[in-house]
Amino acid sequence: MKSNIVPKASPAPLPELDTFLAPFASLFRRHTSRDSMERYVTGLLTDLPHKTADTIAATVAGTSTERLQHLLTDATWDVTALDEARVKHLLSIHPPTAGVLVFDDTGLPKKGTESVGVAAQYSGTLGKIGNCQVVVSAQYLADDPASSTPFHFPVSARLYLPESWITDDERRKQTHVPAQISQQTKPEIALSLLDQAHEWGMPIQAVVVDAGYGDNPNFLAGLDARRVPYVCAVESTFGVRLPQEVLAASKEVPAYGADSHASPVRPRSTASRNSSKRCPSPLGKPSGGAKEPKAPCRHRRSPSACIGQPAHHATAPAIAASTLAPKAGCWPSAPRPYSRVTSRPPTSRCQPLIPSSRKSQKSKKPRRPSTGSARCRLRPRSHTSSPWPTHAG
Repeated sequence: MKSNIVPKASPAPLPELDTFLAPFASLFRRHTSRDSMERYVTGLLTDLPHKTADTIAATVAGTSTERLQHLLTDATWDVTALDEARVKHLLSIHPPTAGVLVFDDTGLPKKGTESVGVAAQYSGTLGKIGNCQVVVSAQYLADDPASSTPFHFPVSARLYLPESWITDDERRKQTHVPAQISQQTKPEIALSLLDQAHEWGMPIQAVVVDAGYGDNPNFLAGLDARRVPYVCAVESTFGVRLPQEVLAASKEVPAYGADSHASPVRPRSTASRNSSKRCPSPLGKPSGGAKEPKAPCRHRRSPSACIGQPAHHATAPAIAASTLAPKAGCWPSAPRPYSRVTSRPPTSRCQPLIPSSRKSQKSKKPRRPSTGSARCRLRPRSHTSSPWPTHAG
């Protein structure tokens, strides 16, 4: 059966690639693994739209799908040691004086559920939440004196594991997830990659991230603790303060003692219970010797509305001073400054309910039930000691 697949590489390795991979040969114990690594890297350099073990084995001569799968899944080699050797080799070829480290996460869309770390999560590749893997990567970028093109290469990458994978021991066992891998957020993974780059001797001038990391205060605090300059994108709702404002805020004394977050205990003494039964009139007793209507206080649920209010015969400055100061037996509330100070005392927050005239009440007759309805009957009103005028039904 003839195949229409065009070979992308010959069985012989490329001379430049063979020279580049020579320092890493000692990291692979078997020669078959070293040969598979050369074939796999050769396939990554081709123009294949989808670079997988199947597509590389079909277009690159001298290998097979089984050999490439064995290299990626079963062969024994240290990923961190390989990245360290590669980074040091690149720095020896192009020794930069300073550069920037760029962190970003990449989403790898998946159809199934068996790949490590695959879950319904946000993917920048898809631009939405989808079934994918997320990889946090670190890229190094520096000026190249011999060229106008910046010198850049990938430093390292680490797979992000969602919480559903961390807590599922059965899936971890099936996919051979190491036991030392614990729950880490993406900013925490980026900080660990930064520490790793420092250990490898990379000259890092600054860190550059997008808003996905710049909006995380813990990530910014980690960069400050490591004394690394950074350029971070933030959302428009991200708030910051100047250093002098932070220092001034730390010296402010709370309004109600040191423990301003603790809820004060509501006082409920005998005097407060008696005073909350009736709301005093803001204008004193009415003229003519008439008795003040016994209106129930509408603010009975809030003791501060009736307890500890300034006397009505006090002057306006005294009222303002007594309102701003906390009083014994009064529920603390935020002071409400008056818009202007006049000789007339401000109106109390408890307004008496003025009953309507007897004439207006007589004009309103109660609705009589329909004779055809047996369910609607008027019950006799119970006699109470209410001071409000009533009428006979």
